[in-house]
Amino acid sequence: MKVRTVLIIASLAAATTSSFASSAYHASSVQEEGSVFKPDHLGNMVSRESVQSAVLAAQKDGSLPWIGRGYPASYPLVKGPTLTKTRDQVLQELQAAKRAPVTADGMRDMGGEAGWVNATQLP
Repeated sequence: MKVRTVLIIASLAAATTSSFASSAYHASSVQEEGSVFKPDHLGNMVSRESVQSAVLAAQKDGSLPWIGRGYPASYPLVKGPTLTKTRDQVLQELQAAKRAPVTADGMRDMGGEAGWVNATQLP
């Protein structure tokens, strides 16, 4: 009895291992279909050099994280904002804000729970 159970388990394990990425047939997620034929899994159709060049190109254009998550390489990427101010201009604006801490619309940050208040209401 035990030998027959072991043989049945071994045969089931051997039958389930036939669905690897190296094979052309895969178990379908829809049970009625059984297995699905994937012709692109028949052999190594892409050379190593072409994969390396595709990865380098994806690194350069910023699409590598998207490809790694399963999105297509043509996924629309949002361009980052273009910086129009230099570091010195931003530092000058910061110094000006420290000298006159009231905004153009008359608001001032008091900090803490008070937050932003109208500067004309201050004592």
